[in-house]
Order: sequence, then structure tokens, then C-alpha cells
Amino acid sequence: MRPPEPSPSSSASDPDTANNTTTQHSPPAAHDVPPPQARRSWLSRLRDDISLQYADIPVLACCTVSGLCDSVAFNATGTFASMQTGNTIFLALGASGLPANNPLLWLRALVSITAFWAGCLAFSKSRHLHPQRKATLSISFFIQAAFIFAAAGLAQTRTVPAFGRVLLSSTLDEHELLAREQDENNPLALLPLALLAFQFGGQIIVSRILGFNEVPTNVLTSLYCDLLSDPLLLAGLGKNPKRNRRVAAIILLVAGGVTGGWLQRSSAGMSSALWLAGGIKFVIALAWIGWRSKAPVPLATVLVVVEKEKRDVDKVGVV
Repeated sequence: MRPPEPSPSSSASDPDTANNTTTQHSPPAAHDVPPPQARRSWLSRLRDDISLQYADIPVLACCTVSGLCDSVAFNATGTFASMQTGNTIFLALGASGLPANNPLLWLRALVSITAFWAGCLAFSKSRHLHPQRKATLSISFFIQAAFIFAAAGLAQTRTVPAFGRVLLSSTLDEHELLAREQDENNPLALLPLALLAFQFGGQIIVSRILGFNEVPTNVLTSLYCDLLSDPLLLAGLGKNPKRNRRVAAIILLVAGGVTGGWLQRSSAGMSSALWLAGGIKFVIALAWIGWRSKAPVPLATVLVVVEKEKRDVDKVGVV
């Protein structure tokens, strides 16, 4: 004989049946399930801010670029592409017609300073575009690399003779000195100098954006002062990261200058030092693309901060 079916009222009153009914949930909708991190495309990850852990390494690598490029710029034009303090003195000396054997030195210094200013102004606009975002940093360094490559191309093709010299010697005869002076005073020498100085404006802006003010990447005067006046100068290796970065910056900038000098004395010439500098910037640009993303702030932390701000506002209102 067939058993009677339970009535709706009896099944609702049965606790076991009720429990079984409540524990059987329908699967959540697709929009309720947050997509896992692995499903994000690499393009979407480019919108993430970078993690600042180890971000000082690319900044320190820029010190090597400064040494390489300034070693070339000084031998080619008698001025600097990144260290604008020396250029400012050259510009000031021009007001008195000095130095006597280099009457256009002030002009080359002025071009370098102006291009550096323009670079700082242009690259500083990245603060309106999420300055620590992977895409922003990568594009910035791709542009910097492109400017160095352009200068290297002008040197490689001997379009600008001052930047195309090879097998430099520590001694010059009278004929070689005259030829060098003519190359320096050639207006074309201003073009690669301006290209290099412009991108160095972007380089120092990045060091500021990332918060590594102790590594300006292109000057050492303030860095020497900060290093030797540091009360924790002799602290352990892991106890003073700013001291460590300053020491590394000095070593890398000097290493870049030494490397650039020996490359210029070889058959590879000045252009090889510029190609190497541009290659370093290009590698840094690629590194930002795959850099670890900044960890998101937990929701609980955000709520705590918001609640604290509300309490502070309430206290002000009561007062």
C-alpha cells in the first residue's frame, strides 16, 4: 500500500525537514563571485600601482645611466647632461666671457639646463595619471630610453661628429685639439645634448615619485652631505637602508662613468656608451610591466580609518 504524502504543513513543522531545506542554497550568481587574481589580463594589471619593495633597484640603476651619459656629454661638449650644477657655473662664467678658449660653453650649458627643465616639467605631469601605476612608469622609461637611443643613433652615424668619436686618447696634439674645438662648437652638438638632458628630467622625477629622495640619481653633492652627516652612518647593514642606497648610488654612478670612459677609448666609441645607457632604461621599462602589484588595503583597515575620521569630525562639532 502506498504511504500517504506529507502535507505542506507537516513538512514545515518537521525540524529535520526544515533544516535540510534551509541548508540547500542555490549556487551564487556569477556577478557575486569575485574573479580570481589569476584571471586578470596583463593589460588590467598594468593599471595597478607597483609594490615599492625592491623598487629602489631600478632607481639605483639610473645612477649608472647618469655616469655613462655624462662621461660622453662632457667629452663631447664640455658640459653635462644630468648634473646641472656644473652647467649653471658654466653659464655664469659665460657672462664674463670665460673660459677664454671656449667662448660657446655657456650656450651648450644653457641648452642642457633648458632641456632638463623641460623634461622635469613634462614628466611631472604624470602625477595626474597615477604616477606609481605600472603603465605610467613603463611608458616614462620607454620614452627616456627612446631619447637616449636617438642620441646614440646620431653618434653612431657620425651625424654629430662631437658625439661620434672613437679611440679617445688621454693626450691630444694641436691638430686634434683644433678638430675637437670645431666639433664642440658645431650647432649639431646641441641636439644629442638636449635629448639626453630632457630624459634626465624624467629620471629624477621618477625617484621623487617613488619616494627615494635620498637617491637623486644625477647629483652627488647633497648625497655626500646626507651620507656623512647620517647619525647611523656606521649602523649594521640591515638597519639603515637610506645609507645603503646612498653608498650604492655613489658606486654605481662612478662605475657608469668609468665604464663610459673605457668604452670611449675603445673602437666602440662614444655611441656604445649611449647604446648601453639606453638599453638599461629599456630593461627597466620592461621590468615595470611585470613588477609586483601593490597589495590592496584590507576593507577592515579602510573602515577603521573612516570610523576614526568620523569620530574626529564629531569631536570638532561638539567643541
